Amino acid sequence: MRLVATLLMVVATAGAAEGATIFKDNFTGGAKPDWGNESGQWRVVKGTYDATVPGNGQVHPLTYTSVTTHPALTNFTVKVTVKNLNDGGVWLRSAYNAGKINGVLLVTGGTSGTYNGFYWHEVHNGSFSGQLNAAPFPGAQGSTQKLRIVVKGNVYSLYVGTAKTPLTTLTTSDFPSGSVGLYDYSPNSGAASPRGQVFDNVLITGR
Repeated sequence: MRLVATLLMVVATAGAAEGATIFKDNFTGGAKPDWGNESGQWRVVKGTYDATVPGNGQVHPLTYTSVTTHPALTNFTVKVTVKNLNDGGVWLRSAYNAGKINGVLLVTGGTSGTYNGFYWHEVHNGSFSGQLNAAPFPGAQGSTQKLRIVVKGNVYSLYVGTAKTPLTTLTTSDFPSGSVGLYDYSPNSGAASPRGQVFDNVLITGR
């Protein structure tokens, strides 16, 4: 019966109706148990979420925390508030297997906290592509930004704030389904203060 229930959940998640809420967390009182905290020792402080051991796989392991209760998302929208934007991101259609990650990664800031903008990576077994479709966004570093990421078919689109047109898009057929997760490589994240980039108000809906 448990296996049947799990399969039904996966099917329902993959084909969620447009606009239907799949998952949300505002980190009030801590992180929901749905988060996997697979790599990076993630924490909640004052209602925001970040990794205490940020890493990109060079010095520390690649950081990853996913919504484990929805592992087979296909078409969906993610909304997330990023505060003190520095170097982190959002995993899309991703999977974690014995420390190796597959999926699309939208990077916020990036380039060791020097780039005022956004770009994408395709990640295969923990190996990164180059920066893809980088889009400058002056003043991004250190700011608070509300992001909306739409994943439909083979197209991934980023909208910032109330924008009606995407700031950047990526087209790839390499990852047909997977989880939504968060990534943190913000240099100060391990400290109590300052904390570097943090995440708030995560909402996943059907598309």
